[in-house]
Amino acid sequence: MNPKIPILILSFLSFSAGKLNAQYNFNVIRTFGETGHEIVFASYNPDGNYIITTGTDSSIIIWNAERRTIYRTLTGLSARPNAAVLSPGNEYLFSGGRDNKVSVWDLTAMPPKVIKTLEGYTGPVKTLDLSPDGKYLATGSTGGSVKIWDLGSSSLVFDLRAQNKSKDINSVAYSPDGKILAAGGADGIITLWNPASGIIMGSQPGQKNGIQQITFSPDGKLLASCGYSNEIAIFQLPGLNNPALLKGHKGWVQTIDFSPDSKNLISGSRDEYIILWDIASGTVLNRSEKQENIVLALDFDPVQPGFISVNYKSADLNDWALSGAEETLWKKPAGITAAAIIPDKIITDERQKAARESSEEVKPVTGDLARSSSMIELFSPVPVQGKTVSDKNSILIIGRVSDPDGVNTLLINKNVIKASEGGIFQFNLSLAKGENIVDLVAINNKGILNEQKFIVDCIAENATAAGEEIPEIAKSKYFALIIGVSEYQSDEINDLDNPVKDAQSLYDVLIARYNFEKENITLLRNPTQKEIFVAFEDMGKIITPNDNFLIFYAGHGKWDEKAKLGYWMPSDASRNSRINWFSNSNLRDFISSIETKHTILIADACFSGAIFKSRAAFSDVPQVIEKLYELPSRKAMTSGVLQEVPDESQFIKYLIKRLNENEEKYLPSESLFSTFKAAVMSNSPNIPQFGVIQNVGDEGGDFIFVKR
Repeated sequence: MNPKIPILILSFLSFSAGKLNAQYNFNVIRTFGETGHEIVFASYNPDGNYIITTGTDSSIIIWNAERRTIYRTLTGLSARPNAAVLSPGNEYLFSGGRDNKVSVWDLTAMPPKVIKTLEGYTGPVKTLDLSPDGKYLATGSTGGSVKIWDLGSSSLVFDLRAQNKSKDINSVAYSPDGKILAAGGADGIITLWNPASGIIMGSQPGQKNGIQQITFSPDGKLLASCGYSNEIAIFQLPGLNNPALLKGHKGWVQTIDFSPDSKNLISGSRDEYIILWDIASGTVLNRSEKQENIVLALDFDPVQPGFISVNYKSADLNDWALSGAEETLWKKPAGITAAAIIPDKIITDERQKAARESSEEVKPVTGDLARSSSMIELFSPVPVQGKTVSDKNSILIIGRVSDPDGVNTLLINKNVIKASEGGIFQFNLSLAKGENIVDLVAINNKGILNEQKFIVDCIAENATAAGEEIPEIAKSKYFALIIGVSEYQSDEINDLDNPVKDAQSLYDVLIARYNFEKENITLLRNPTQKEIFVAFEDMGKIITPNDNFLIFYAGHGKWDEKAKLGYWMPSDASRNSRINWFSNSNLRDFISSIETKHTILIADACFSGAIFKSRAAFSDVPQVIEKLYELPSRKAMTSGVLQEVPDESQFIKYLIKRLNENEEKYLPSESLFSTFKAAVMSNSPNIPQFGVIQNVGDEGGDFIFVKR
């Protein structure tokens, strides 16, 4: 007997439900979701930065776990994905489903694309899991097949079969140290393999009528299974010894998960309840209120007390907070290691070339400034003898911060700066007239501080004098991406007369009357899909979280009734192929990933209203401009809902007219919309729309047009 295993687990064949522990509580703190994306699978990635969901719409959504916004939307699969998992470095995603294959997605591409396909399955792929080092992928499918793939070479290492070879495999899982691969399925048997040799290490009945899910405790000492019975089985490892049962549900147990500290287990059932269990005693710590349907999926937050849940036939994720748990004991699973790098063979030649070119582009500043600190490299500006000159009232600071012990905090003039995973940072610093001291401070995880200082001499005529208060709105830049498509390469798509002219008109009024500088506006005339993607990616490289971003599109639009998805039609689009269309999911991903203070989308196209996942009821325009600007916003105004719009747009006509006539210094976008909505409705059959783009970070603020 292993003395480290809790005595109660070894001593009893079953646990009673017991009384609820009032110390432990959980409540839904937020529900968020995606219309049309009915969720069938949901899980955190190991580091807790992202949540992955797969849906009946055959798409995969990656959510930013902290912001609860959409990070990426993966589309193009021919059938529903059943499960998905991110690589340790979050660069790749592996999905398997009803298309009888595994797709390997490159998330560094925009949009994400499938770069490898693993095939050889005779039926749907129902489950998959990555080895902790990220080098091997295990999958389970119908027909009783468990396959192990070498991701570096995309080769099949083992095709394993359990005792009952014809039964579906519903769940596979690697142990935290990667030395055990467990599988369970319709035969109700848990089988353990040595993944290095493919030899069976042991097997044990789990659920009599079939297993739905198996999972290892993060400390690697226990394995739990659930399925087509009302009980959860807990086994001691490594030999699947001393099984114990958790009893409390009144229906089949659909989903289970261990807490990151291995002290608790959470379960969801067809009885529509969620139960939190104490592993050591087997008692029920808390039971949820009855949910709206079967609890289909549960997963603990890896980094803080809480979890997510999904109900059957729902497009919503429920985000729960767990109180009563010891937060000091809540830590990442023992099996989580530093981000592993999948061997280069899985990466396309195009990706390798791009990576090499990218690394050659960015060169650190040389000279005394660079040598003054091993932690901070300054790419722009490059001071000469500690000084530089700016003819603008702000300056974009770009650099890289690094340290062998890890960087804890980066400050620029006492502002906390968030760097990318590679340490790249950028910050738009407002300048006062005359000399401005720029102070960069980096603190590593051992508390060691490194500091760099230089002076920016601001000679801009419109700069505020030192000591004079600068309005918050004046501290940021305004960027715009303006797209007009009038001419189409395909003879099947009618050319239009006005979109490029409309795009030019908007460009002209923004330059002439509002705080948009020429160098911060990209005007695309008749662009291809690739040119639109590149423009968004370029904007993402220069826009900072303090800036504002206007997106405009005029051209053909398309609505896919089956997929419930709207599209823009770039100049290289084809009528009957979606390959070169630009989808709303692509647009939403860019809006989510480009961090701004405010983003406004203005779209004049057929079916442009499809960007709204729900519409905000129009209300009176708030009067407090500063408050509106303080709260981040992601808003859209469109020329219609799901309807055709004419080539000669009344929407654009009155938008430009109101922007030209406006005499207000600060004009909220909702106020702008209210000035021409009625005019558009009176002169066209369309009803223009204004509202929130959901799941991309709107907090109730508004985009403010600042008049020159």
